[in-house]
Amino acid sequence: MSTPPNAERPTIRLRLNDRVDATRVAEVLHGIEEEGVPVEVTRHDQLNPLLLAHEASLESRLGIGIGISLDHVVITTEKLPADRPYLVAVLNASPTIDRRAGANAARLVKRMPLSDLNAE
Repeated sequence: MSTPPNAERPTIRLRLNDRVDATRVAEVLHGIEEEGVPVEVTRHDQLNPLLLAHEASLESRLGIGIGISLDHVVITTEKLPADRPYLVAVLNASPTIDRRAGANAARLVKRMPLSDLNAE
């Protein structure tokens, strides 16, 4: 029996709360895409973005997870505790911050320096 084509593909996992409209996360996804790292988005009823990110990091073969809920973007790694994420940003504070947050998640994978979310 063969595995589905993307079943073993290493991706950043993004867990998105069911109440967050997909258009609100477009810039986060663009930031990841610009860095060339694949991402897989799933929807969940969990409201806590810390838990969403932590669970996503445990599911990711790359060990990087993003949780989006309650107007927050939370990025973490599988090695960090759920209550101590790597990076937190306010969702939709600006398109630049959203895009840099996504790019920073991908940069963690690539072991590259992160961008300052608030730099001009």
